[in-house]
Amino acid sequence: MDYAYKRTATREFPETIEAVERAVRGHGFIVRNSYDIGGTVVAKGFAIRPLVILEVGPEGEDVGLPLSLVLPCRINIYEEDGSVVVAALRPTIFKAVYPEHDLEEVAEEVERTIIGIVDEAAG
Repeated sequence: MDYAYKRTATREFPETIEAVERAVRGHGFIVRNSYDIGGTVVAKGFAIRPLVILEVGPEGEDVGLPLSLVLPCRINIYEEDGSVVVAALRPTIFKAVYPEHDLEEVAEEVERTIIGIVDEAAG
């Protein structure tokens, strides 16, 4: 199994970011933080392809264990080989990281949501 799930988007970079944000809300999650890595690095005088990282999770502050072990999820939007890509780490990999916690069900549920967001945003 690949550690990441990624899809090539059918939109341009800015529209893909908007599509991810819409998909996040549509799946009952919120964007907790947004990092424009590409913009920050370019502003400092370095050349880099666009890269935005969105930290997403369910609404509400009191997540608790075991859900907090797989959240927040990060969705990356970046350019690769002339295409815009939407990618996310698969939450189910945390089952191996935290074997002492029963993450099977919660990680799979979060992963289904993240895959749905990526698929919808990629168009």
